Amino acid sequence: MRKYFAIIVLFFTVSTASAQIKYGHINSDEIMEAMPEFKQLRASLERKQREQENKVRAMYTDLQKRQQDLQEYGEGLMLAVAEEKAIELDSLQRAIVAYQEGTGDELDNLRFKLLKPLNDKYLKIVNAVAKENGYTLILDESKGIVAYGNDSYDITALVKKKMGIN
Repeated sequence: MRKYFAIIVLFFTVSTASAQIKYGHINSDEIMEAMPEFKQLRASLERKQREQENKVRAMYTDLQKRQQDLQEYGEGLMLAVAEEKAIELDSLQRAIVAYQEGTGDELDNLRFKLLKPLNDKYLKIVNAVAKENGYTLILDESKGIVAYGNDSYDITALVKKKMGIN
């Protein structure tokens, strides 16, 4: 973090000698959350997460039913059959845990896949707005980079306008 701060300070110090440089700042989170595509993306991810949670609940319900059956009828079963059922239950429990661990990765991959086109669109428009308005550098305040920003240099509204969102 110090390295980035030093680079930014150095950049500002060196660039103040040149009066032609124009700085701006933006709030990318505000813009992304206002995009209709982002709202659809969020709904898709929430739907997928609910599906996964429902599947895990169903798996646990099945596991509990099988455990209960084994407890109820286990004494009446031959020892080899009871041991086989216990091994099945253990295997099912491990499969549920493995599925749960995989769902997190699956959601992350889906989120990245769905966000990439939105991010590309956003960056393309930010670049266009910056060029149209003569900005040399745009800092993103939502990422904690801007310590102070004069609203006259905030291009968030310009980008949202160009994207056709309020």
